[in-house]
Amino acid sequence: MPTLLSGLKTNPFFEISAVVTMFDTGGSSGELKDKFGILPPGDILKCLLALSKNEQATREIFLKRITSTNSPGHTGGNILLLGLEKVYGGLTTAINALGEILSASGKVYPVTLTKSTLCAEFSDKSIVKGETLIDMGIFEGKIVNKLFLEPNIKANPKALSAIKKADILIMGPGSFYTSLLPNFLPKGVREVIKKSKAKTIYVCNFLTEGYGMKDYQMDTFIKTVESYAGRKIDKVIANSHIPHNRLGEYAQERKYPIKIPNKFTKNKILAAKLWTDSNLARHDQKKLSYLVDRVVFELLKKNSG
Repeated sequence: MPTLLSGLKTNPFFEISAVVTMFDTGGSSGELKDKFGILPPGDILKCLLALSKNEQATREIFLKRITSTNSPGHTGGNILLLGLEKVYGGLTTAINALGEILSASGKVYPVTLTKSTLCAEFSDKSIVKGETLIDMGIFEGKIVNKLFLEPNIKANPKALSAIKKADILIMGPGSFYTSLLPNFLPKGVREVIKKSKAKTIYVCNFLTEGYGMKDYQMDTFIKTVESYAGRKIDKVIANSHIPHNRLGEYAQERKYPIKIPNKFTKNKILAAKLWTDSNLARHDQKKLSYLVDRVVFELLKKNSG
């Protein structure tokens, strides 16, 4: 999502709202969540930095890890967000304050303000709790049957309001089962999306994640997103170029290219060369931004017509 937001903020006609998952259990965010009883701040921070007017400088400062002898360390931004939450007495106010400090070109909303654990039931009926164990299960070859929250909690009203007001809803990119799909789980999200007249765009990832997703086709991703969102996707943005020199390295991580079907509806899938970084599988920020601009214009034009 940060890559997408970095590009979108350059369009002066866009009013951007980012709805962010709050079920992270790993790294600095997971430790702060366990130690201080707060919601994990990591994804929120990265999205705020992506929307910052001086992104490069702020990333260097806010993502710098502060270490101690008894801890793997926390990023400066996570600590600042924790401090702001304690000062203002609430995560929403803290996020708004940090957004002002960073001169963020948009709003960031946690999908929920209530603590809950992301859980997965695999096809063998086994159940695991927590983002880290879900990723581990998929890595080892387990297939996710369904995701759910424990406890089942309500969505953040401000996030629901942002979805309700949107003209365009963009879903993805991001870790499929632990970043993207969890956003649809809090009570109210799916219902608001189903009622919305906004057009929908799905930005597909480049790679699958783990042996449990090895056989996934692009159709599988699209249908799963539609199932969790409760409605059809109007347009899919996908990558058409795979740098084969990197595939061996990613295969060792059990990640495999998501290929565009030979037969696909051309008016639904827009494919372009989005994997341009020879060192890392991530969307080309400028190209992705250009494609989203183009698709948004086309969809809004159809709506007005």
